[in-house]
Amino acid sequence: LCQHTQHLIDLTTTTHYENYRCDKLTRLAGGDHGAEVTNKNPLAALEDESKDHLQEVCKMEKEMEDTFNKKVEQKNKAIEILKLEHKEYIDKENNILDLERGKMLSRREEFYKEKKEWETRSFGSTFKCSKSMESLGVKKKGLFSLGSINFGRL
Repeated sequence: LCQHTQHLIDLTTTTHYENYRCDKLTRLAGGDHGAEVTNKNPLAALEDESKDHLQEVCKMEKEMEDTFNKKVEQKNKAIEILKLEHKEYIDKENNILDLERGKMLSRREEFYKEKKEWETRSFGSTFKCSKSMESLGVKKKGLFSLGSINFGRL
């Protein structure tokens, strides 16, 4: 009984191993799991599988290249849009600065007009004061200047 049991174990192991090996070789030759068994030479089957693999790789490379080109194009469009927005912003800011510059120039002109009017009024009154003081014989003590008017002793 022991001898028969050992023989049964050895036979089962050998049979299972041979079935496993045959199945693996068939799958390798067929290329897919569950593919029909073909009467092809295993080397020819490997060569066909290699060609299929190369075709798949070329297809994937083309798809990746197309995707890359699309993304580059999108990025370039985004950069152009940003450039246009930046240019518009700069133009807007320049227009605002030009308006402010114009306002400042007009305010400066107004200031110079007021200054000239003030100087005219001030010179007129200081001139009258100095003449009246000269006629009295009073010595001028501290004169001041504003713009073209002098301050201090002459």
